[in-house]
Amino acid sequence: MKLTTFATGYVGLVTGACLAEVGHTVVCMDVDQGKIDKLKAGVIPIWEPGLQPIVERNVAEGRLRFTTDVEEAVKHAEVQFIAVGTLPDEDGSADL
Repeated sequence: MKLTTFATGYVGLVTGACLAEVGHTVVCMDVDQGKIDKLKAGVIPIWEPGLQPIVERNVAEGRLRFTTDVEEAVKHAEVQFIAVGTLPDEDGSADL
Protein backbone atom coordinates (compact mmCIF):
# COMPACT_ATOMS: atom_id res chain seq x y z
CA MET A 1 0.00 0.00 0.00
CA LYS A 2 1.16 3.57 -0.64
CA LEU A 3 1.28 5.64 2.55
CA THR A 4 2.36 9.14 3.58
CA THR A 5 3.31 10.50 6.98
CA PHE A 6 3.18 14.24 7.53
CA ALA A 7 6.03 15.28 9.85
CA THR A 8 9.29 13.46 10.45
CA GLY A 9 9.67 13.58 14.21
CA TYR A 10 9.36 10.76 16.70
CA VAL A 11 5.88 9.78 15.53
CA GLY A 12 6.00 10.42 11.78
CA LEU A 13 9.49 9.15 11.01
CA VAL A 14 9.26 6.05 13.18
CA THR A 15 5.79 5.23 11.86
CA GLY A 16 6.90 5.73 8.26
CA ALA A 17 10.04 3.66 8.68
CA CYS A 18 8.19 0.80 10.38
CA LEU A 19 5.46 0.78 7.74
CA ALA A 20 8.13 0.63 5.04
CA GLU A 21 9.85 -2.18 6.92
CA VAL A 22 6.72 -4.34 6.67
CA GLY A 23 6.51 -3.73 2.92
CA HIS A 24 4.55 -0.55 2.29
CA THR A 25 5.81 2.26 0.05
CA VAL A 26 6.08 5.36 2.24
CA VAL A 27 6.71 9.05 1.66
CA CYS A 28 7.58 11.07 4.77
CA MET A 29 6.77 14.75 4.26
CA ASP A 30 7.99 17.65 6.38
CA VAL A 31 8.02 21.43 5.90
CA ASP A 32 11.54 21.66 7.34
CA GLN A 33 13.85 21.50 4.30
CA GLY A 34 16.91 21.09 6.55
CA LYS A 35 15.43 18.02 8.21
CA ILE A 36 14.52 16.49 4.84
CA ASP A 37 18.01 17.22 3.47
CA LYS A 38 19.53 15.43 6.48
CA LEU A 39 17.24 12.44 6.06
CA LYS A 40 18.11 12.20 2.36
CA ALA A 41 21.80 12.27 3.36
CA GLY A 42 21.25 9.42 5.82
CA VAL A 43 21.31 11.56 8.98
CA ILE A 44 18.50 10.68 11.39
CA PRO A 45 17.42 13.83 13.29
CA ILE A 46 15.99 11.93 16.28
CA TRP A 47 17.26 9.14 18.52
CA GLU A 48 15.29 5.92 18.45
CA PRO A 49 17.12 2.62 19.03
CA GLY A 50 17.30 0.55 15.83
CA LEU A 51 15.83 3.28 13.60
CA GLN A 52 18.98 4.03 11.58
CA PRO A 53 19.29 0.59 9.93
CA ILE A 54 15.56 0.41 9.25
CA VAL A 55 15.63 3.78 7.49
CA GLU A 56 18.81 2.94 5.56
CA ARG A 57 17.47 -0.44 4.41
CA ASN A 58 14.11 0.88 3.28
CA VAL A 59 15.55 3.92 1.49
CA ALA A 60 17.97 1.60 -0.33
CA GLU A 61 15.14 -0.76 -1.28
CA GLY A 62 12.98 2.12 -2.55
CA ARG A 63 10.18 1.77 -0.02
CA LEU A 64 10.95 4.96 1.93
CA ARG A 65 11.61 8.47 0.69
CA PHE A 66 11.47 12.02 2.00
CA THR A 67 10.03 15.26 0.60
CA THR A 68 8.90 18.79 1.40
CA ASP A 69 6.46 18.75 -1.52
CA VAL A 70 2.92 18.55 -0.11
CA GLU A 71 1.34 17.86 -3.50
CA GLU A 72 3.73 14.96 -4.15
CA ALA A 73 3.04 13.52 -0.71
CA VAL A 74 -0.74 13.73 -1.06
CA LYS A 75 -0.79 12.29 -4.58
CA HIS A 76 1.42 9.37 -3.52
CA ALA A 77 -0.72 7.90 -0.80
CA GLU A 78 -3.83 5.81 -0.42
CA VAL A 79 -3.61 6.45 3.34
CA GLN A 80 -2.10 9.51 5.01
CA PHE A 81 -0.99 9.88 8.62
CA ILE A 82 -0.79 13.34 10.20
CA ALA A 83 1.90 13.17 12.86
CA VAL A 84 2.38 16.82 13.75
CA GLY A 85 2.49 18.10 17.30
CA THR A 86 -0.77 19.08 18.98
CA LEU A 87 -0.78 22.60 20.33
CA PRO A 88 -1.90 23.05 23.93
CA ASP A 89 -5.14 24.78 24.86
CA GLU A 90 -5.18 27.60 27.40
CA ASP A 91 -5.42 25.13 30.28
CA GLY A 92 -2.53 23.02 28.96
CA SER A 93 -4.67 20.20 27.58
CA ALA A 94 -4.43 19.15 23.94
CA ASP A 95 -6.29 21.57 21.65
CA LEU A 96 -8.13 19.12 19.43
